[in-house]
Amino acid sequence: MAAVFLASAAGAHDLGVDLTLNGTSASANNPRSGSAGVGLSGSYDFSERWTGFLGANYLRDFATRATDSYSAGSNIFFFSAGAMFVPSEHLLLMATVSGAPPSQQRNATTFAYEGGAVDVVVSAVNASLGGSLLASYATNGLSSWEHTVDVSAGVNHLESQQQLELGTSLRARLFRVYCERNPGRGYCPLVNGVRAPLTQVRLGAAYTATVAGKTDVSLDVAGYLYDTPNPLEVGSFSAVVLGRQGPDMGLGVPVAPWRVTVRPAVLHRFGKVSVRLAWQYGLYVADAGANHLISLRVSWKVTPSLRLTATALGQADVDRGAVLNRGGTVTLGAVFIFP
Repeated sequence: MAAVFLASAAGAHDLGVDLTLNGTSASANNPRSGSAGVGLSGSYDFSERWTGFLGANYLRDFATRATDSYSAGSNIFFFSAGAMFVPSEHLLLMATVSGAPPSQQRNATTFAYEGGAVDVVVSAVNASLGGSLLASYATNGLSSWEHTVDVSAGVNHLESQQQLELGTSLRARLFRVYCERNPGRGYCPLVNGVRAPLTQVRLGAAYTATVAGKTDVSLDVAGYLYDTPNPLEVGSFSAVVLGRQGPDMGLGVPVAPWRVTVRPAVLHRFGKVSVRLAWQYGLYVADAGANHLISLRVSWKVTPSLRLTATALGQADVDRGAVLNRGGTVTLGAVFIFP
């Protein structure tokens, strides 16, 4: 509602609303099962060269029960803001900042350690903050074969603080004292609290060819760098189950961070309707396998002021020929354009 008010008060050039439903198959290394969300976005043209934009997203993780863990779900918010500068008819520059404020995820599971196993509840508080820069060059001529080249760089820092919930009983207080004196024993690291930060850098480049003004053929390639040799060991619930949640780490709730992604796509315009088909191959770090992602997006320009979109996306994680996780996302969107 705040995003709608701000965009409307400013006389936004456009205002967008998206509804998203995501589902993933539960497995030992991906206990999440799905989520639903709503997103609001708006932009305002300050001049012919400058445009500002805002975005806000709310995501509700569904309650999940796997073989060895249970979570009641969590609420996640994500915000973004940025500016776009068009110095000429061929060049575009854009800067964006984004982040997710701290959100809590609680998981009940059995934690195995040297010397035994114990049923515990792990509380993880997760947050992220990042930014990106993009530069785009387009020929924008009158020929039947146009070209666009994009280069981008982004950084995203994720924080996760994990700790066991022991309660306030006398036994719990005594155990905390014991762990303060013996921080490396048993599951004392989780009792004392574990901070799990991770910084990701994304470097990308894309090429798009527009044929006869109706068909776009593109190729997007991106590489990812991390501030730790093995990011698989970092993240929400990483002390118990592999995986982390967070933007730019995969689709929905992924099980591992990417090392490189390659995405060819084609878009064709049928009058007021356009259809975009894309396939992405993502290679995970270390020996965590690969990710295949297929998306289909249909846009309908109902009127000059209203555009509707529908997107269906499916993914599968594959390791050594075996499918480990499957998932899908459906998104319905509407964009209102103001003169």
